Amino acid sequence: MKSLIYGLSIFVLLFSTTISFSQNRPRKFNYPLDVEAAMNKAGSKSFSDHLPQYSSSLFANINISRDSFPQNEPSIKISRKDPSRVVASWRDFRRGVSNPTNRQIGYSFSTDGGITWSVSTLLDSTLLPGFPRNSDPVVAVDSAGNFYIAVVCIGNSVGLGVYKSTDGGVTFPTAYLVANTGSEDKEWFDNDRVPGSPFYNNLYMCWTRFSGNTGIKLSTSSNSGVNWSDAVSVSDQTGGVQGSDLAIGLDGEVYLTWLDVNTPEDVVKFDKSTNGGVSFGTDLKIASGASPDIPISSSNITFPSIAADISNGVGRGNLYVAWCDARNGDPDIFFSASTNRGANWSAPLRVNNDSIGNGKLQCWPSIEVNDSGNIAILFYDSRNTSSNNIIEAYLAHSTDRGATFVNALLSTQPSPTNQPNTAVRFGDYICVDYHRNRVVPIWTDERAGGVNMEAYTAAISTPLIVRQYSSVIPDGYKLQQNYPNPFNPVTTIRFSIPQREFVSLTVFDALGREIEVLAEGISEAGEFEVIFNADGIAGGVYFYQLRTSSFAETKKLVVLK
Repeated sequence: MKSLIYGLSIFVLLFSTTISFSQNRPRKFNYPLDVEAAMNKAGSKSFSDHLPQYSSSLFANINISRDSFPQNEPSIKISRKDPSRVVASWRDFRRGVSNPTNRQIGYSFSTDGGITWSVSTLLDSTLLPGFPRNSDPVVAVDSAGNFYIAVVCIGNSVGLGVYKSTDGGVTFPTAYLVANTGSEDKEWFDNDRVPGSPFYNNLYMCWTRFSGNTGIKLSTSSNSGVNWSDAVSVSDQTGGVQGSDLAIGLDGEVYLTWLDVNTPEDVVKFDKSTNGGVSFGTDLKIASGASPDIPISSSNITFPSIAADISNGVGRGNLYVAWCDARNGDPDIFFSASTNRGANWSAPLRVNNDSIGNGKLQCWPSIEVNDSGNIAILFYDSRNTSSNNIIEAYLAHSTDRGATFVNALLSTQPSPTNQPNTAVRFGDYICVDYHRNRVVPIWTDERAGGVNMEAYTAAISTPLIVRQYSSVIPDGYKLQQNYPNPFNPVTTIRFSIPQREFVSLTVFDALGREIEVLAEGISEAGEFEVIFNADGIAGGVYFYQLRTSSFAETKKLVVLK
């Protein structure tokens, strides 16, 4: 018990100090509880316009790349074997920005879930002979914990390659050529991580081919990236298609989405393979909308993103797509879901919750689903700025399979979108990964001024479930005993807050070590409950503590295993 008291005392001391957003001492923050509570208010099946709007961020921002030259078009991935390991990668211009540029790929790794990062370095482009320049990186990781960085490789022709790390993203000493017809463009990359899948651990890469046998293509590796199949045609169309993304679902199904720009409107397309990427079916239309004006993109375009729910939750097997169009007169983020593996799709739902038709910019969505079936969508947003060329990173989060989303501002400072030339440009891609309760976003940010683009992330842990179960304003603070108790593996914790203030609810072990931050952020007055899933911890006695600026209470819970 002495150890517990000591541990909690240290926690109280840290909590009582001024919260710093500096890079050296980042803190993690949850979605504000008042936002999570608001999404449970009555009835609307569209995104709630009454949700609170935030003009300042509650999230610590972390500069990953930390270099005075531009870095952009970033990607990020969490290891499912060891979630403390995360790898980020980006286009890197530290060797020069003159046109034609000597673009390279920079990367960094984290061993604490994305809070602190190694000094960034460059991939060795000589590992792909004949391709001295690399671009458009995408990070993936397999079940063994091997990280991969896929690239567009540039020399006398334009091909695709993949670098491999077997030491958790510390080094990438080997590289393999995937495709090379001279006109490959913007790959996306993932692996089959569903145990029991007939194609378990296959790697898949999709891209756009602009000459010869054109269209959306896919290649597969069944031996950890060493060898790759010949490109398979995905899109029925051979021209006017671009910006593919892929997700791997249950039973090894491979799902792709992309944009058809042949028509006056942008059309979001979809197709799937049920035989490990050997062949695809007939293209389906998910949605269409007016082409958006994207001033921060040199191509004035923004592409869709797809994710598959491979959790054991009620949404298992669902597919989700996010994209941008201007059906309301300005660029917005939209979302659609399929509950039958892509055969049918729900009506588009607007994700960003600022005023409709206000002329503000939302673009470049990246979507991911965690192993509880919750959804995260990262996007650029100008709602709080004076110009659509000045942007911030936003995250939309859903705990009800996309029926509702809450929006949270991630950036602690807005970013200009200056560029030294069109070859460097601001960058066309951002990325998010989501595993357990850890969301790891990455975006391009110019807060340092000039054209000093950096790869930024934010420290985020989402509560598993936080909801307001009563509209009664309580007279005082109260932390109730969890129920059931003892339990295995799920229990409910209820608490009451009489006024709007910062709240944290944290689980500690018997030595006072932090096990899980269940909720942390600004809370309106009310009565709330949190679902704690202890599936990932050992059986035994634990303690949970509710803390505000003027109240603290601790109770005991028992996990049976």
